[in-house]
Amino acid sequence: MTTTVWQAWREGTGCPLDAPRAVANEHWDLVAALSISSLYLATNQTYRGHCQLVFDGRHACRADQLTMDEWRAFSEDLFAAQQAILHVTRPDHLNVELLGNLVPHLHWHIIPRYFGDPRWGMPIWTTPLSAMPETRLEDHDRNALLAAIRAAVRRSRR
Repeated sequence: MTTTVWQAWREGTGCPLDAPRAVANEHWDLVAALSISSLYLATNQTYRGHCQLVFDGRHACRADQLTMDEWRAFSEDLFAAQQAILHVTRPDHLNVELLGNLVPHLHWHIIPRYFGDPRWGMPIWTTPLSAMPETRLEDHDRNALLAAIRAAVRRSRR
């Protein structure tokens, strides 16, 4: 991606994470729409349960661009998503990262971490995207994981 493309996305021109988004594509499947964001299960499941929580309210690149009400709602959505993912995946640890270096749209990466995973003890992002391990789940396993996280999100929002 060029700097020009990134700058256009930063300004909201053609940003691939602006709503409305595809329910499913080569990168994710929708888990649930929350109050001001949507939770997606990443296609790459090297870190089982890896999801993205994408801000839906409008185009924003950083948390400081949100109003206090938007920040509260987004934080509550993050809490619900984390609880659901933790409940389903039972990881040894959980990373929550707000980067925006590749796509400048406000989104959290929620990454369950497991002893013995490929980057245990380090952030997963120290590996270039082209060199990151790619793990695809069998359809039945992916569908079961999606269903379990969806059910857990519903419970966490009660």
